[in-house]
Amino acid sequence: MPSLSYSFSQLEAFTAVAEHGSLMKAAMKLEKDRTTLRDLIDLLEDGLGYPLFVRQGRALQLTAEGEQLHRQAHLLMRQARAFEQFARQVPSADIQELSIAYDPFTPRRFLQALIAQMVKRGIRLSLRCTSRAEGEKALTSGQADLGFFQANNHSVGNDMEWRALGAIDMDFYAAEPLFADVARPCSLLDLSLTPQVVMHSASDLPMARRLQISGNVMVANELEMLRGLIEAGCGWGFLPTHFEAARWRNVAAIPTVVGNEGISQTMVTIWRPGSEKRMLIDDTLAQLSALWRAEMTRTG
Repeated sequence: MPSLSYSFSQLEAFTAVAEHGSLMKAAMKLEKDRTTLRDLIDLLEDGLGYPLFVRQGRALQLTAEGEQLHRQAHLLMRQARAFEQFARQVPSADIQELSIAYDPFTPRRFLQALIAQMVKRGIRLSLRCTSRAEGEKALTSGQADLGFFQANNHSVGNDMEWRALGAIDMDFYAAEPLFADVARPCSLLDLSLTPQVVMHSASDLPMARRLQISGNVMVANELEMLRGLIEAGCGWGFLPTHFEAARWRNVAAIPTVVGNEGISQTMVTIWRPGSEKRMLIDDTLAQLSALWRAEMTRTG
């Protein structure tokens, strides 16, 4: 079977007449002459070997074949118009992109503020929650441009640069019934004998050592799943206060013998030097500290 030859103008004329039901209305919509549209449709019908319309009075009605073809032509026209719009933007488009890898403890309000700022600057942002180990791999390979992670008290070497971002306050949280039979304040032994829900996998060994107290742990690095486990009384969590876990259903801060104030974790920004996006990274780095302060001091 010989290949079908057709043009964009023929499909445009066909779909316009099909949607408006007349050559006159379609011609007004496309700002073309009715004779031109009729000729384009005739050429398309000749190439197909079957009619697409039948005349009913002054209106044009799709044939059964035309009905089937119209659905496909409509989709093709949408794709063609999307291509046209994109093609027009290519010469003037200056698309800038940043990919962010972030620790599960990174404050969401800070990330949301960063998104809003990037939108204002016309920068497209991609974000993924990951372990520090996986985040550093992504930075090294160029799959990520910036990383927000807890400081792990280890040198990043010559492969990475880092800068302090701020600190997050921490506290102990559990469903009310979990420690109902334990004297308050809870001892570290009480905590160690009770299941703990953690957000950092074993691959983040420095994080796990610092954050894990219990010998029986469950990992849930997605916030809603973590919340579900703690609300259900499956275990307790040593969590950032910005999670506002005390507002969760039947969950409260647990008084402990080590106290519940002044416990914090330092967050850092890390990136790979020599990136081709260095100017964009530098501009973003210059905004992060102020953005962090504004969001972490904001109430409500």
